[in-house]
Amino acid sequence: MTQAVAVIYNLVASGDRVDVNSIVDGVTDVQRTLEELGHRVTLIRVSDGIVPFVQQLEAARPDLVFNLCEGFGEQSSGEYCVAGLLELLGVPFTGSGPFALALALDKPTAKRLFAAAGVPTPAFAVWHDDRSAAPQLPYPVILKLAGEDSSLGITGANVCHDDRTRDARAHALFAEYHAPLLVEEFIEGREFMVALLDREPLVLEEIEFSVEPRIVGYQAKWAAGSPEDLGTRAVFKPAVPVDVQQRMFDVAVRAWDVIGARDYARVDFRMNARGDLFVLEVNPNPDITSNSGYRGSLQAAGIAFPEFVSRIVACALKRRTSPGA
Repeated sequence: MTQAVAVIYNLVASGDRVDVNSIVDGVTDVQRTLEELGHRVTLIRVSDGIVPFVQQLEAARPDLVFNLCEGFGEQSSGEYCVAGLLELLGVPFTGSGPFALALALDKPTAKRLFAAAGVPTPAFAVWHDDRSAAPQLPYPVILKLAGEDSSLGITGANVCHDDRTRDARAHALFAEYHAPLLVEEFIEGREFMVALLDREPLVLEEIEFSVEPRIVGYQAKWAAGSPEDLGTRAVFKPAVPVDVQQRMFDVAVRAWDVIGARDYARVDFRMNARGDLFVLEVNPNPDITSNSGYRGSLQAAGIAFPEFVSRIVACALKRRTSPGA
């Protein structure tokens, strides 16, 4: 059935976070796919201001919104604010709601909820600013911005093995971002990701490293051709015992439920030498551009991109008639 679909997106003014060309290509890809499925598509950029966005949305009168927003202006927190605005306007939209998006962005709170729900996650503490004492966790630790995504601020220097390197890197991060840090136990071992579609795990992905430290930092995600990018390789359906894979799938669903994700998400894991699993984070509304890990998971699972788009459109439309779905 033909629907009027508004594809909403934002462009970050600074090149610090993501490749703008990648965003535009992703938006065009979704637009083309929706049109091939028979829908009427309007593109709306939300970075131009809230009032123009609402006016354009009211003029388009969409049956649903395909939400590709990763933030608003320079703020990642704008991602959940846009979703909240859509809820207030009563427009069904794809992907997770504002609470799940906000919770996933607040790493310490998400990890506390994981622990309360019995979802294994690395030990952690919050370091609020340069004026407060450094949290004491056994080394090695990794430093992350407590309220950011996309691996912003993460380089190899974030993995610290002593007080001197930890304090130096923390000082640099506080100076640049003026934001609290998550100090997290660094799990030596293998890194995995589980993509989920409508709460169902699709396929297991492992990241193979040929660089040290073995992390997926900002450059690995967003700087194509960089040493970090070339030093990480996605392997789908890796050599993992069936029972271990099933355990990861089960934990991924539990983590999805803790966050309250909808439609599609990715859960990131580390596994130590003993085979213990640790959830690092849940990524609701992950990147679905052509070179993204989620698209790779769809391909490995035998799901064509038009089928994926059709399925999450159906999820959003179902919420129009059954708001609690």
